Amino acid sequence: MDIEDVMNYLVDERAEDLSPLAFSEMFMSLSYYLLDGDKVLGVARKWLTLDDEYRAAISLGLEDVFPADSRAGLVELSASIRERFPALAEAAEVWVERWDKSYGARRDPA
Repeated sequence: MDIEDVMNYLVDERAEDLSPLAFSEMFMSLSYYLLDGDKVLGVARKWLTLDDEYRAAISLGLEDVFPADSRAGLVELSASIRERFPALAEAAEVWVERWDKSYGARRDPA
């Protein structure tokens, strides 16, 4: 069983009405605890491409890492999220704003 299987199992078997942010916090911590913690973040990025609003909300709630590697990627992601999941549009746009606060409107960090 790999980490993606574990993450999917936990989400699929969650208690009713559990906030996606509860998983965001747990998965962010898990990424620090594991030797291959980057795999957790890779799964979260993959979830942003799926047609699953709950998993997308979890991924957007991971606070310590950008969900894309560039500002252009964040803008593209934000547009995709806004189109597929209007309720998550603001959460996706926040990542573009965070990028701009960290790096300005530059394409990639220097």
